[in-house]
Amino acid sequence: MKHPDTNENSLYSQDMKAIPPCGRREERDSEYRRRILTSAKSLFETNQIESVTMHQIAKESGVGQGILYRRYAHIGEVCSDLLRSTTSQFIASLEASIADPGPEVTAMNQLSDTIVRIIDFVDGKASLLSVINTIYTDKHSFYLHKKPIYVRLHNLLAPLITRAVQQEEIGPIDVTLTVNTILASLTPEQYLYHREILGYTKQQFIEGICRLFVKGM
Repeated sequence: MKHPDTNENSLYSQDMKAIPPCGRREERDSEYRRRILTSAKSLFETNQIESVTMHQIAKESGVGQGILYRRYAHIGEVCSDLLRSTTSQFIASLEASIADPGPEVTAMNQLSDTIVRIIDFVDGKASLLSVINTIYTDKHSFYLHKKPIYVRLHNLLAPLITRAVQQEEIGPIDVTLTVNTILASLTPEQYLYHREILGYTKQQFIEGICRLFVKGM
């Protein structure tokens, strides 16, 4: 997973006297962030994410709990920071592919491809995403439709279904309700429930969702 703000070589190659106090502070904050995220990633890879504590991250990174809590209020914010750049790149790649679909690619083909790519992304990041969702829901009543990733995905899927209706690939349909239902079906909790509790494979989950929301329309 990519961690931005790691620029140690350029830091040490500069004349430190030439760096103003604010510049040194920014460099120090950047180093703290790098150490925190690197340590968190390592702990998440070797433990159940839900079992990792802020104390463990502070100890592993060597920054101290005071510094850690000044940057992150809880473990969900650490997870969010780890995912931020990856998620942004993922959404940008979806936006680019939808904006330039190529010849003879229908709206429903694009919808199917987008659903598959979302499931692939959730499969790779499900544990982190689930922790974030749980913490935000418990602490802030953070509704699904208010999440930035949900808003961006909704803005991607709604025009595809609208275009499919306009081009008569499918009949008239409630676009908002349909997109809301698709995205609710693709949450990390839903995916993990089907994978870990009901025993679905990723491919079975993909086929079931596409049967409902692509072939079924």
